[in-house]
Amino acid sequence: MNHVFRKTSKVLKDNMDWLLYSDIRIKKGREKGALYGWKNLNNGSFPFIYSEITGYAITCFCWIASQLGNQVSLEAAIEASDWIIRNMQSNLLVARLPTSSNKPIDLSNLFYSFDNSMILIGLLSLYKLTKKDHLLRLAEKMTEALIDRFFDGEKLIPRLDNSFKPIKPSREKGMLKWSTIAGPYHCKSSIGLLELSRLTNNQKYVRISDSLCDYAKRLQKSNGQFITNPGSDVVYLHPHLYACEGLIYSGVKQSNESHYNAGLNGIRWAMKHISLSNGGLFRETGEDPVEQSDCTAQLLRLLILCQRQLEKSIKRCELSYVIERLHLRLLDFYIPAGEAQGAMNYQIAEDTACSWCTMFSMQALNLWETKDSHPNWLDYFV
Repeated sequence: MNHVFRKTSKVLKDNMDWLLYSDIRIKKGREKGALYGWKNLNNGSFPFIYSEITGYAITCFCWIASQLGNQVSLEAAIEASDWIIRNMQSNLLVARLPTSSNKPIDLSNLFYSFDNSMILIGLLSLYKLTKKDHLLRLAEKMTEALIDRFFDGEKLIPRLDNSFKPIKPSREKGMLKWSTIAGPYHCKSSIGLLELSRLTNNQKYVRISDSLCDYAKRLQKSNGQFITNPGSDVVYLHPHLYACEGLIYSGVKQSNESHYNAGLNGIRWAMKHISLSNGGLFRETGEDPVEQSDCTAQLLRLLILCQRQLEKSIKRCELSYVIERLHLRLLDFYIPAGEAQGAMNYQIAEDTACSWCTMFSMQALNLWETKDSHPNWLDYFV
């Protein structure tokens, strides 16, 4: 067991170092502060700058500064927020920026409500650390833009074109693509809405948060499964767990038992889709699914945070066994050497050093190390 603790500590530290010091984070030039979504290790290329992930990075770097005492991370968070501010259009950001002006991409003119919600969380995380008033004012403007452009009175419109008009859902493998439709995953936006409400005492943001969580609950089956792809029996675990995260956050911060129990029910359902042979969490419930590091880390975080409540319906020994299997499998995604040493692979069979997977992993491993399930842990939840 000491070997496992030592390895976990090393992977955690290497995750942090890769995010801060590697070329996944841009440290000079016009795009200084931004993060790439991932790095292709077979050719060393970066597909695009990812605005959502740069938002995640602000929260992640604030967490590192607050919890682990690394001040370089605070500078990185400030640089990331500066990049966000420079690239805003009408107080919102497009989904993905090309790495070169000569390489336009399909999403370079699209606004996603989820992506902008994650950026909002990042700005609020940095405000909590720095108390810089311009960050709070910008967060308010961004939230009002999100509400005006995306909120239809019940849920969030998933994406808009550069004229701020809704776009029809895309299809992938014959199914509606989950990220292009309104869905339960949008209730993770509650993290930003409830925090902004706390900071400004504006109850409108609470009402919208509640609406998103209630919409997620309406798309949850009695067995805990969220409908991520309407018209299909396939469930993608990544957005399923986003919904769990939003509901758990709302449940804790508002003492909302209905939201919290819906989140717990979703967690219990996800536990049934862990690989029996390897212990990681599958990407989806379809045929020949593969394990994915972001999903594995997401579930591990939630199981530790909610362990005490889950033990009321699951034997402690069974829950501990599942936690340990997820933990050990997550370590298998670690890239131990080479140009991306310290990152987490997106999938075991892919040579893809993934920035957001590494952020989720780092928090999951820290939770496993400390066994800290205090509600304050949610204050910098990536």
